[in-house]
Order: sequence, then C-alpha cells, then structure tokens
Amino acid sequence: MAVTETAPHYTRQFWAKSEPREGYPKRIHLLEHHLADVGACFEALVAQPSIRRRLARSGGLDSLDDVMTDRLALFAAMHDIGKISAGFQTQIWRDGDFPGGRRLSSVTRGHYRELAPVMTGENSTTTDRFFGSLEWWWDATESWDDCGGETVCGLFIAALSHHGRPLQLEGELNHNSRLWEGMGGLDPFAQLRRIGALARQWFPGALEPGGQRLPSKPEFQHHFLGLCTLADWIGSRDEWFPFCDEPRDDYMERARQQARNAVRAVGLNVAAQREQFTGAPDFSDLFPHIQGAPNAIQQAAADASLDAPLVIVESETGSGKTEAALWRFARMYEKGMVDGLYFALPTRAAAVQLHRRVRDFTANLFQEQHRPPVVLAVPGYKPDSDAEGVALQDYNSYAAGHHEADERTWAAESSKRYLAAQIAVGTVDQAMMAALKVRHSHMRAASLSRNLLVVDEVHASDAYMSRIIKALLDAHLDAGGYALLMSATLGSAARRQWLSTGRRFNPDDAPPLDDAIGTHYPAVSVRAADGERIGAAGGNRQEKSVTITARPMIHDFAQAAELALEAARAGAKVLVIRNTVSNAVATQEALEQSAGNELGLLFSVNSVTTLHHSRYAPEDRRLLDKEVERRLGPGSDSSGLVVVGTQTLEQSLDIDADLLITDLCPVDVLLQRIGRLHRHQHDRRPTGYEDPRCIVLTPDSEDLSPLLQGGVNRTGLGPHGYVYKDLRVLEATLRLIAKYPQWDIPRMNRELVENATHPTALKAIEGLGEAWEEHARNIQGEIISDIQNAHGNVVQRNASFFTDNNNGSGLLFPSGAEERIRTRLGDEGIEVEFDPPPLSPFDTTRRIETMTIAGHLLRGAIPDGPLEAVTADGVFTFTVGEQSFRYDRHGLRRDE
Repeated sequence: MAVTETAPHYTRQFWAKSEPREGYPKRIHLLEHHLADVGACFEALVAQPSIRRRLARSGGLDSLDDVMTDRLALFAAMHDIGKISAGFQTQIWRDGDFPGGRRLSSVTRGHYRELAPVMTGENSTTTDRFFGSLEWWWDATESWDDCGGETVCGLFIAALSHHGRPLQLEGELNHNSRLWEGMGGLDPFAQLRRIGALARQWFPGALEPGGQRLPSKPEFQHHFLGLCTLADWIGSRDEWFPFCDEPRDDYMERARQQARNAVRAVGLNVAAQREQFTGAPDFSDLFPHIQGAPNAIQQAAADASLDAPLVIVESETGSGKTEAALWRFARMYEKGMVDGLYFALPTRAAAVQLHRRVRDFTANLFQEQHRPPVVLAVPGYKPDSDAEGVALQDYNSYAAGHHEADERTWAAESSKRYLAAQIAVGTVDQAMMAALKVRHSHMRAASLSRNLLVVDEVHASDAYMSRIIKALLDAHLDAGGYALLMSATLGSAARRQWLSTGRRFNPDDAPPLDDAIGTHYPAVSVRAADGERIGAAGGNRQEKSVTITARPMIHDFAQAAELALEAARAGAKVLVIRNTVSNAVATQEALEQSAGNELGLLFSVNSVTTLHHSRYAPEDRRLLDKEVERRLGPGSDSSGLVVVGTQTLEQSLDIDADLLITDLCPVDVLLQRIGRLHRHQHDRRPTGYEDPRCIVLTPDSEDLSPLLQGGVNRTGLGPHGYVYKDLRVLEATLRLIAKYPQWDIPRMNRELVENATHPTALKAIEGLGEAWEEHARNIQGEIISDIQNAHGNVVQRNASFFTDNNNGSGLLFPSGAEERIRTRLGDEGIEVEFDPPPLSPFDTTRRIETMTIAGHLLRGAIPDGPLEAVTADGVFTFTVGEQSFRYDRHGLRRDE
C-alpha cells in the first residue's frame, strides 16, 4: 500500500495505545504523547517530599538535585521506547495496510523483550543505530555515573522492566533485524531520533553539566523501577490522559498539568491536606471510646523516639497496642515523617474487623474535606464502605468526571495498587508481596515506602513468612521508611531477629535464658546502632491471675462438652477453642447432643445453632464474626453461652469469656487465647467465675512422646498433627502448666514464653531421648529449608539490572513465579464459584456466590467452571471432580 495522506492514520503515526471504535480504523494515542504522560507523572511523583526522600535514601543519598530528577524522568519517559518496533506498530494493521497486502511474519509484537538483544549488542549494527539515534546516550554513559555507564544502563533496563518483572537480557529473544526496519510510512530509527530530541526538550536539566552522579547502589534501580511503574499506571489512565492522535507542540505542558492533577487526585500529593492539618489531636480526641489518658504501653510507644526506624511493641492481648500504633502514626504524620499508614494483619477477617476502628480514627484525625479513604486491602472489597465492605465495581465501568474524593479510591481498584493508598488496612500477605518475586512487587515496595508499616502479631509468623517479612523490612528501612511491629509476647530470639533487620541473625546470639526472662515486659524496643534497646512500659492496669489446669481429654468430646455446658448453666460465657476444624465440629456435635432442650445455651446466628471456624463462605463468616462479638463483646447480656471455634476466635475479635477451654498449643498462642478470658473489667461475672480460669485439654499420656510416632493425629499437635509441629515447644508448655497452676498476666508473660521458646529451654527438652533429638533435627531441617525457600523467592535488591542480569544473581524472576510463589507455606485453597448461588444456612436473603476450599479437601480435584449446588433443608451439596462436599450450619466438609 502506498503511503499517502489518505492512508489510515495508524499506519502513518507511531502509537502507544489503541482502541477500536467500530472495528477499524483504530483510535490511537501517539507514542510520543504516552512517553510524555509517563515522564510527567514520574516528575510529579518525585516532586512529593516523602517520595523524593525515599528514592534518595534507597541510593544512599540524603536528597536528590533537580539534575538527577530530570535524568530519572527522562529514563521513565523512555519506558516504552521499544514500541517503535515494526512488530509492535503493525499488530493493529489490516492485511491490506501492508505493502504487497501481506502481513509480516516471523516478528514478535512485544516491545520490551525485543530490546534485550539490542542492549547486549547481539547485532552491533542495530545496537549502534539504536543508541546513536539518541543523541544524548553516549554522553550519559560517560558522565552521568561513576561506573562507566553501568548505572545508566541499569536504570534504562529498569524502566523497560515496568511490566512487572526484570527484563532478562540473555536467552529471552534472538535479534531480529526486521523489527527495526521501516514499514510503510514508519521509520523506527527516525522516530527514535525524534523522541530522543523531544525528551531533551522535556527534561533539559538532564543534559546540564555537573549535578549529582547517579547512585551505584542497585537498590536505587529497584526503587526507581517501582516509581516508574507507578507513573506508568497513572499515565495510562484515559480519564486523565485522553487519546491524542496528532503531534502537538504544547502537549508536554498539558501532560504536566494533568500529571499534577492525577497525582493529587489519587492521594499521592498530600500538600493540601497538610496545609489544612492543624496538628495531631490529643489522645482522648483521637480515641473517644477510651475514657481517660493513654495507658502505659500507649504512652511508652508515643515516647519512643520518632526517628527510630523500627519499633516493636510488646504487651498483653487487649492492652491497646492498636491505639498505640495509630497514635504514633498521627504524631509521625504531624512531623512530616510519613504520608500514610499500612496496617498489616494476619488474616482477612482481622483486617475487616480493624477497618472500622481505623476509619473512625481517620475521621478524628483529618478534616472531612481532606480525609483520605481507608482502603480495605482485601481483594473483592471496596474501601470506605461499611465495615463489611462491598464488591468493587470493575475499573472500566467508572465514568469520567468523578469528584476528586472518589478518585482517591484508585488505589483500591487493583490489589497491585493497595500499597499506594494513603491509609489502608489489609493482610500481611499484601505487604509481603512487595518483597516477593511476583509481578509489580517493585511498585508495591516503592508505594509503601512513604507510609508507616505496622505489622500485627508478628509472633504468629513461621520461618518462611518471617524471612519474607524481614526482606520487606530490609527494603522499607533501607529506603528511609518506618515500621512498627506488634506482639503479645516475643521470645528473645525472635525479637533479636526482627531488630537485626539488615544484618544476618544468628540464633546463638540470643541472650542467656535468665537474662531473657529478666527482660522488661510490657516493653517497647527499638533498633539502635549498638543493637537492640528495650524500654520498660510499666503496667497497663489489666493484671489478672489465671488459674490454669490440664485435663487429659483432648479426644473426649463428650466430656469437654459437659464441662462447657456445666459452666453455661451457671451463667458463664464459655469459649472452647480447638486446634482443628474437625475437632471443633466434633465438639459442637457433642454439645448439641448433650444440651437437649437447652440449645439456647449454644451459640447461634439467626436462631441457627453453629460454631466459628475458617471453613465458611465469606458472607457467612462475616455474620459469624458480628454475632460472636455481639454475644461475647462489650455490652453483651449476662446469660450463659458456649461458643466453639478454632484459631479464628483468638485473633482480632473483641470478645470476653468467663471460662476458657482450649486445646494444648504453644505458650505464645495460649497467651493469645487467654487474652480473650476476662478481657474486660466488669462486675457481672457469674458466681464461681469471678476469677479467670483456663482448662487446657491434653493427650492422655505422661508426656507428649507418643505424638512423635506416626499414625492418625487430629489434635493438631506434633510432626503428624500439621498445625503446631514443634513438639518441643508443646512439651515445654505442658510442663509450665504443671509447674505453675496460677499464671499472673502480664507479669509472668516473659518467663512463660522464654521457658518454652528459648534455645536453652528447647535443648533441655531434646535431652529427653533420641526420639526427641531426631525430632529437633527434623524441625531444624524444615526451618532451614523454609528459610532457603523464602530466600529464593524474595527480590534480591542488591542485584543490578545490568551487571547482575543473569540467573545466578537472583535478580530475575523465575518462569511461572506467579503460580509458584506464595506468601505462606501450607495448604493451598482454591476458590470455587456457584451458579446459581445457593442460599446461606443462616439467612435466606443471602446467597453464597463463592467459597474457598482447602487443597487437602480437594485431593487434587480442580473445578472446570461454576459449580451447581443441590439444596435441601439448610444444606447444600456439590461435587468437584470425584469429591463430594456438603455445606451447612457447621461449615464445609467432605460428604463421605
């Protein structure tokens, strides 16, 4: 086809984005305009003080001068330069648009992997022509860094990697000269010369002599990639940057204005908010539900130096650690040290529960006009809605012309952008993805860096999760960020591990056992240049003396049920926590059988008797959470009640029991469960339950040695129980229960935890015999394996995108990483969809649309589409492959 003015415009202009109207011709946005959009967005991002400081710190600098930011913006603008290739440009052409009427063959349509052979010089002619077309390139490699151009090349490759993973230079694609040949009216190298000249006009400071040299630290390249990706995501939104299919001399001026508007609209520019901020309110104004002054742990957390990059708050469950973290954030925001907050919790349910409290806090901190939405960073839920959240509408259904306050929900439209929110509450998994080799982890990390990262219940993290969170903290603190970790009680070895962030931790460095026991508690610890610094917090006026006894009835569901019913008949609120869902259901069934006409003593939702665990559909789980807080929370009535559940009852729910019956578990978990016992101070306890009591259900054996053997084990204890595998900690916990029939909380917390987790205490258990020594070796082997697994899965931020671009450096993301890499080791769940959705057993106005099924229940079966459920009498059944399931008031289980 001859090139004429009547030829389709998309064959005469280089485009970056296209959109069909009614088939052909295409609506296009010029490549030079899109590059200007993204360069302007990057420029607008690094104009924000917090973002600029974090980028500087990632490179080991205190600040960035304007010459450097212009150079970085230039690199960001070049992010899609590979789109000049003939393969990319002609992918929207019709056959008749090609010369001779024949479509190009043997050319790829991508735009970034195709540049790898150009970068490596596989064909010197193409490489010389490509970089020679950028008149400033060779000067940049000679004078912009102190590494002979290695940093320049690293940053250029980082910009090309904005699609979510580092560009692999070797072994991806071979050179194909046809990609860079002219086609019709398009000349790739002529366009490259034009774009190079435009970039020089857009960012003239980049070509100024002098200025800061680009930092050689590879971490700087990684942080730059994150911001470049963020700029591309903002700059690709049509509402802010409408398509323009003709060159315009004034385009960059318009792009800069739109970029500033967009960055402000999504909440990344908080200047106006800060101008209207009159200072952090007093504690009582921030938390009006807490009558009086802050308690000891809250005051200690506030008094810890705001300059401390990492703070650990240890205090008993229910002592107000959440308010301590929020109050510290308010003061850090006031000082301009952070822009926002990400509150990371161990479970989705915990995030949903906390979302309401953080939203109330935000309403008390910010004036309404500049109040940021509190994003609920749980996929499928919308921010700033009611506490339950609602399904988020699809991004493309949003109409143009939103009020700016609505635009700030942009961060919630994709889970990849959750960490860009100014205020967000979500799972720790979302934060961990900023450290893992998954797509767009760099954008997550760079977005998070400006905010205070709070991680709750760090004691609950296993070796695999701990290694990933540690890598997350390394990157966050290296960029000048701030973090606060919270725990009911950390062992000294674990505390040193967290405070050694950035340095290799050796378990042998743990202090002697006696010193560890003598460490302050409650406490606020900070990482200092000379190691950890632990400050006493004083008491929180919530001391309680718990009578604790072991009963060898972990397998006797009827006897455990009778204990609970006896207390409920006396008017007690009884919490029964089992380690496994199967044992919880068996306990519930025993209760229902024993209760007879006293079913009113058992927990119910909408008059349907039930229990509380993780195998419920999301709709029903929220009903369960609400009702258990209503029946056991502040202001509940004084009638007797038994609630049976699993670990779901020990985290985040504000509930108060008169009696706790629990399976044996590690001492730190046991203390967490005891935190639900006499949680609130009041005088409505029934006779005989004025003082807190805890009954621990144990195996019927002298010690736990039988659990070292194989065989069926549904207790969740030991190497064959799969929940709490380290039997050494469990044996030590059992001995503490026998030794101390009275636990004074929180005075004894440190002593209890150290005597069950300290290396010296574990060594003593290993001395019980060869079987215990072998168990210790197996546990240690699993820990080492998990740590190595985690290390291979985390982003190696000390690897350069240029000089370390090989499989041995850890820079590159493995093929199929999205499917293989997980935030947690263990049973993988699969979400299934129902069509039509069956009714909830608790509410006939609600339907169950989706449900997650644990992998071990599926036994390898995988759904091939929506499932059809058969419903009858409050029960529905369905099949996945050859596996049959039933779902009713007791939750999901195999129908065998």
